[in-house]
Amino acid sequence: MEISVMDVAKGLVPLRPFAERDLQTLSEAELASAMEVSARLVRLAAVPQAMLAAEVSRRSEDEPGGGMARRHGHRNATRMVAKGQGGTPGQARDAIVTGGLFGGEGGGDGSGADGGVRWPAIAAAVTAGDLSQAQARLLIETLEGLIDEGCSDAADQWRRLRELEQKLVAKALALSLADLRKVCLDVTARWNQVDWEAKERQRRAQRFLNLSERADGMVSVTGLLDPASAAPIITWLDAQVADKFRKKRDAGEGPAEPGEAGRIRVDALVDLARHGMRCDQPGSGVSTTVVVRVSEEALRRGLGFGTCDALATPFSGGELRRLAVDAGILPIVLGGGSAPLDVGYALRFFTAAQRHALAERDGGCAFCHAPVSWCDAHHLAWWKLDSGPTDLANGVLLCTRCHHRIHDDGWEVKATRTRVWFIPPASVDPTRTPREGGKAALHVDLPGRADPPR
Repeated sequence: MEISVMDVAKGLVPLRPFAERDLQTLSEAELASAMEVSARLVRLAAVPQAMLAAEVSRRSEDEPGGGMARRHGHRNATRMVAKGQGGTPGQARDAIVTGGLFGGEGGGDGSGADGGVRWPAIAAAVTAGDLSQAQARLLIETLEGLIDEGCSDAADQWRRLRELEQKLVAKALALSLADLRKVCLDVTARWNQVDWEAKERQRRAQRFLNLSERADGMVSVTGLLDPASAAPIITWLDAQVADKFRKKRDAGEGPAEPGEAGRIRVDALVDLARHGMRCDQPGSGVSTTVVVRVSEEALRRGLGFGTCDALATPFSGGELRRLAVDAGILPIVLGGGSAPLDVGYALRFFTAAQRHALAERDGGCAFCHAPVSWCDAHHLAWWKLDSGPTDLANGVLLCTRCHHRIHDDGWEVKATRTRVWFIPPASVDPTRTPREGGKAALHVDLPGRADPPR
């Protein structure tokens, strides 16, 4: 059963509440199709709502004293829109920013001030019902943040931004909102390295940690960590959680309990503090290493970018050079010498060097992009059953959930040393079109110039 928005518009699909028995008669394919159509209808219905929200914002911000929002008893336009929508301030900002697409703001050099739309590819996807307001806002704010008002060649800048806009919209149609945020972070860092390094210094200056005792005796922990400070903490805590869950799984104790991962992190921090108070004793918890991935040039000269397995945020070459002097940091230098990465049939398990190489290709779980610390290296052709070699073209990093999904639901995985693809079963996609996984699924080539080394 194929349902389209036009079918709904023509009245071929009744827009009435489904009775429970009606839903139960749908096949899995019909239910998935109906879900897709209903989501598109919600996005289409939200377009005029976004335009109205943007107009409320304009009338509130362009008038002295708060304008329309204040006259109607609201602190600002965001609060007024949120009240009207029955949603959160964040959702209201999504609507206001998305509605601003159609306000004709921009510059006559191609940016839209001549009456056109500032971001036409995003606007077209929104009006077609392809993008949600949250996706549209993320793309708009990313692109707006890349504009250099002092650029000597505004026409070329807008040409490049238009090309990047189209690439980002294409990614948005294929990725979750969480993964799209990773793409936008990466693009922002690579677009202007000088600006990104300045932001790194700002984030470093903004770090803090507060602990306050509540009336019920519990202690509340709040804070902000810059990526360089967070990397070793996240890496170490994730290692403790992964180790506990692995031991629990091996013991046949069943799935994790709600909130168990959070409790493990608390216990691990307590053990770490106790160790620090008696540092003549052995360390507590599972030993681990912060892994940063950097090109030889970026490490040697501080130019370009690298990544850390614990975070999605890119690191400038200068920041990575500072991290690499720490004994607890393992820099994986790309382009330099390395340990042998293909061991063929000699070993049953992937080596540490191979896991690092798989992580470089897959970026974590190659299917859902979960962090590296959540993943195990798996053979595509099983080592014993199918005589599969223990090498990169026969390996993939998968979290436990996706590993079971691949085996249980009929997905196939194809890989080379540098790329990985997932082929859905016919029940999910009758054409069985391969879907790119790993880091490549989250990468966008910057238009008009070569990317910095990484």
